[in-house]
Amino acid sequence: MNNAQNPVSNSFAARLLETMHRLNLNEARAADYFGVPVFTLRKWCKGQREPSAVAFRLLDVLGMIEALAPALHESFLPPVEQPTPRKRGRQVVQN
Repeated sequence: MNNAQNPVSNSFAARLLETMHRLNLNEARAADYFGVPVFTLRKWCKGQREPSAVAFRLLDVLGMIEALAPALHESFLPPVEQPTPRKRGRQVVQN
C-alpha cells in the first residue's frame, strides 16, 4: 500500500484521521472544524496535499484545548446535523 491509502502513523494525515475518528467527525464537520473546504480536507486525509504550517499548529492547539478544557473545546465542534424527516404520503395526480 502507498501512503495515500495507509498514511504513516506520525504524518499529518494519520493525526487528522485519528482526530476525526476520536471526535466522531464526518468529512463535512471536520472541514468546518478546521475551516477548510471538504476538497482540501480529503486531499490532506489521503496524503495528496501537505497542509501549511498553520494547519499543523492548529491541530496541535486544538488537541491541547481538548485535553485542558474539554467544555471549551466542545464549543468549537460544528453541530451534528439531524436528518430531515421525509414526508411520505400519497401524491395527487391531476388530469
